[in-house]
Amino acid sequence: YTFYSSRCASWSRIDMIWMSTELLSNIQDIEIGTSIWADHNPITVVWKGQKKRSRWTLNNTILKEKDFKHKIERELTFFFKENKKEDTSLQNLWDTIKAYTRGLIMD
Repeated sequence: YTFYSSRCASWSRIDMIWMSTELLSNIQDIEIGTSIWADHNPITVVWKGQKKRSRWTLNNTILKEKDFKHKIERELTFFFKENKKEDTSLQNLWDTIKAYTRGLIMD
């Protein structure tokens, strides 16, 4: 119970957190704080730490492989043929080619 009404001499649950049962295993700690100036109490939920994903980085050794160079050259030629510069902004073209190339490399 988080609230006591002296007028009614009763306790009630007015402070709560709703979540699916799947999330329960991800909780490390829950704490109900005290409040002297309001009806509601603060509730603090501490989630279990999750491993931080590391950023993807290019393996530079593949840049020396002839097959890789040929594949990238072929794919970039196709990309620029299909995505004409006058149809889009240079910024959009640059962002798209970065994503496209990364997808090729990771494939």
